[in-house]
Amino acid sequence: MKALKLLLLFTVLITTSVYGQYSPKKKKKQFYGNQRLHKPIYRWVTGDYLRHGIQLSFGPTYTFTKIGPEEQQHRIGSSNPFADTLIRYSREAKGRIGIFGEIGMVHITKKPRKLVHYYDWGVGFKLFGGREIFESGVYDSRDTLIGSYTSEGKFYNGYLYGRFSAHNVFQINPHLFLDNGLGLNLDYAIMPGNMVHDGFHPPVEQKFQGDIMGQLHYSLGLGIKPKTDKGFFFVPSVELPVLGIYEWNGGTPAIHWFSSQYYPVMLRLKFVWLFKKDPNRCPPVETNEKDRERAREYNNR
Repeated sequence: MKALKLLLLFTVLITTSVYGQYSPKKKKKQFYGNQRLHKPIYRWVTGDYLRHGIQLSFGPTYTFTKIGPEEQQHRIGSSNPFADTLIRYSREAKGRIGIFGEIGMVHITKKPRKLVHYYDWGVGFKLFGGREIFESGVYDSRDTLIGSYTSEGKFYNGYLYGRFSAHNVFQINPHLFLDNGLGLNLDYAIMPGNMVHDGFHPPVEQKFQGDIMGQLHYSLGLGIKPKTDKGFFFVPSVELPVLGIYEWNGGTPAIHWFSSQYYPVMLRLKFVWLFKKDPNRCPPVETNEKDRERAREYNNR
């Protein structure tokens, strides 16, 4: 998976260069006492900004497949006039580049949490595609080649989808963080792709994914918080499905099309703008548990 390796290498290089300039706290007490470094997302939401905002995501998609061709053979039954005819063929699946776009919202947790620091959701459109190539040879009972054929099938499936993800943040310095996300997506195919090969297709089983597809997905990214704008950050990340929930195909997250499987990956660039607070609105008064208990007793009298 070249795209994933390149993104991980880019993340490691950026992290290493930044970390070389950043000297973390040596004492455990000092580190956990500095909440700006430990819980950056929560600490950003102070002053003029709310904990909610708009997120806009877009980027390319790609489908990964098994490397190299798979060779098989199929013998025609004895009731056929071409009895003892053997078809040998090689099948190779290849990915295709697509695109996606999404709009939604981000909600940052009210207090610092150990696992979930913020969650987001969105609706959008994404395009996944692939190719399948067959090279076939037909042999008689003497194993003599009597014919050769090629065929190719191409497709693009367009999905309208909804997504929800929960994110954990690991702070590198006040302006960089690692972003881990785990979520669910539900896709509906509004543009089903081509289902026919161009040329001779060997008599092998084909399977086409249904219109509805549900998956559990994981994302890894590098969050960047510019110094110039406290209410804005962006996260380049790679997102891939890890479990196929519907339709159930043994849990594989692949898209089944023709006679092959295609594993979709999204390179996501997410921009987040937090809403500004109303300057005319008075801030809520913070109360502790004892004050709330006294208020409840007073109201019950």
